[in-house]
Amino acid sequence: MMFSPAVLLARARSAHALPLSLAALLFAVAAVLPPLPLPGPSYHHMVVLDITQSMNTRDYELDGKPVNRLDYAKHSLGQSLRTLPCGSRIGWGVFSEYRLLALMTPVEVCSNYHELLATLANIDGQMSWAGASEVSKGLFSSIRALRDMEQPPSLVFVTDGHEAPPLNPKMRPSFDGEPGLVKGLIVGTGGATLSPIPKLDLDGRPLGYWKADEVVQSNTASRSGSSSAAQETMVDDSGLAIESTQASGTEHLSNLKGAHLRDLATQTGMRYEALASPDDLASALVDPAFARQQSVPTELGWVPALLGLLCLAWAYRPDLRLLRPGA
Repeated sequence: MMFSPAVLLARARSAHALPLSLAALLFAVAAVLPPLPLPGPSYHHMVVLDITQSMNTRDYELDGKPVNRLDYAKHSLGQSLRTLPCGSRIGWGVFSEYRLLALMTPVEVCSNYHELLATLANIDGQMSWAGASEVSKGLFSSIRALRDMEQPPSLVFVTDGHEAPPLNPKMRPSFDGEPGLVKGLIVGTGGATLSPIPKLDLDGRPLGYWKADEVVQSNTASRSGSSSAAQETMVDDSGLAIESTQASGTEHLSNLKGAHLRDLATQTGMRYEALASPDDLASALVDPAFARQQSVPTELGWVPALLGLLCLAWAYRPDLRLLRPGA
């Protein structure tokens, strides 16, 4: 049985009309469909970055070039923003001496993505207001600041754990809060090997490296001891106040103080994660332990778009009857 070209063309038009119309309609819906609120996980984080001088130590690599700890942490956080679902909120803060300075309170990540990246890019060590780096007290004061909020976000505390002035191994500030009341993650930065700490002028220009006789090598009374706003007392493991003792003499060098940070995580009920790669940090930030179930704006435009593609495929499928011999 043979068909004239006119008949074949008419059949083709008739067969294509409905699926092509459906495809056009579905593509139009995909283009205008707004995000729909659906139940799902979201994450609320306040990220506090250590901006003290040891964070200038270059013991990371990025694109084959050495970078300092602060820049690598900022790069990793910028990459991690992409993994947070819409509806999540994140804010930036910095730590120096023993205090937290909030730069940007937590805001929704999708609608404020570029503002979050711009603020993160402008964080650097020149913002530091003191030479001291009392990590333990900085962590505890950050927890207190978040604890007083109506709906406390999770605390993400990014630091190498380098205390300056140094602490005696048996000497620590006592944490008087409730462990786990503020959920959080301590992110440890730096390598395992002791490395020299860059010395910078007030404008951020390099002046070489700190020498042993230029830094405090013994843990004399902490700058923000019992007279500070932090109001912690230095105690030993039994809880008794103790005197400061001589440090090891390598305080002009720095590495990741992982054991110290793990101990702080245990005291405060937080998690500890060493910063090895941006992907590891991204996974840690979306840990189910930090998830909050709520209605999250969800992009569903891909559903009608996919159906439209299927309609196009159906419209232009080959007619097997016309390909059979003798048809």
